[in-house]
Amino acid sequence: MRIACLYLPGFAIQVERQTNPALCGTPLIIGGYHHEIGRVRQVSEEAVAYGLVEEMPLRQAYSLCPCGVFLPYREESYREAYSVVISQVGQLCPLVESESLWHILMGLRYERNERQFVDEVIYAVQQHTGFHMSGGIASSRFAARLAAEEMAESQVLVLDDDCELPFLHSLPVARLPVSGATAHRLHLFGISRVGDLLQLPSGALEAQFGSEGQRILDFVRGVDARSVVQWKGAHEVVQAKEFDMPVGYGGELIEAVHEMIASLCGELRMRWQCCRRLTLVLCLENSGTRYDTFHFKEPTVLQMAMERRLMSCVERLAGGMSVTELRLTASDLCAEAGWQSSFLDGSLRSSAHFAEAVGVLQQRYGRDVMKKVATRRGGRLPEEQFSFVSCELEER
Repeated sequence: MRIACLYLPGFAIQVERQTNPALCGTPLIIGGYHHEIGRVRQVSEEAVAYGLVEEMPLRQAYSLCPCGVFLPYREESYREAYSVVISQVGQLCPLVESESLWHILMGLRYERNERQFVDEVIYAVQQHTGFHMSGGIASSRFAARLAAEEMAESQVLVLDDDCELPFLHSLPVARLPVSGATAHRLHLFGISRVGDLLQLPSGALEAQFGSEGQRILDFVRGVDARSVVQWKGAHEVVQAKEFDMPVGYGGELIEAVHEMIASLCGELRMRWQCCRRLTLVLCLENSGTRYDTFHFKEPTVLQMAMERRLMSCVERLAGGMSVTELRLTASDLCAEAGWQSSFLDGSLRSSAHFAEAVGVLQQRYGRDVMKKVATRRGGRLPEEQFSFVSCELEER
């Protein structure tokens, strides 16, 4: 199976600029404020022009670029934005994995035109979220990731089987997934390119670096048998609303609850999920906090069902106090309720189309989502004359 990787370059920078458009075009440094003891996590292209690099001490970065804007690394905000991106990708590709906060893997098992498919995914995600990305396609996860990182925004690099090893060998050693100490030692040995590692005596890497050396050698030789593991989605979905001025129970508070529920249901639908539990939290003007949790008899994604449970509770929780913040959390998530259907209704389908449809459903929802009917002999009652068994397809 071929693998594609989507890379979000400078994702923290993109999130901060989408949150505050005034930061566009200014040198931006993520990692902390200039007076703090810490290191740079990400820098914008404008800051790179001043000589700033990642892992540089913040105070050194300020001495080189005093006009830059220094911001803390807000991991929770970046994860929320990343969740929106990968949820959108999950609607377009049946097999998706979250590899890191900047990379998304896709299994290309059924796509006939790989480049066109990845181009369409990138375009659709960028239109929906506003975040820019590049793509790489190869036979292994490692090569696909490096290929994606080599390309400019919205561009895709496709590595055929005969081009994958030459591409890997031409890269600098710094691109290997190794610790900083290992990269420094390789530099001291005079090794600058990945291909140079193949010139070392047999067993040298293992002797110097142990298991990490063996892993490096596997990557250099293009050995990476790791497959794409289906992304399961987040364990909860959160919506929050802060008020500039505290509000009492009334039109503004009720409207905010309606908007939060609508947004929450929309995000759940994007994830192909329902929730069994809903938690409402009210932060009051007197610094107090009140909350209540609702359990649904059946998993739901219906806005009307949630509003029916919540609206009568908001007034009770507020209790005449002014509210400064609302938080709504959907948890105990699960797949939408399914129904039983048959592929044999209507005109006859070809076995190839049937196998492809079953494969897509199994990749998205699990191996046990499809069942087939097997007849049983000797049953006297109608329900004893058949049973449901696993629908296993031959590996192609």
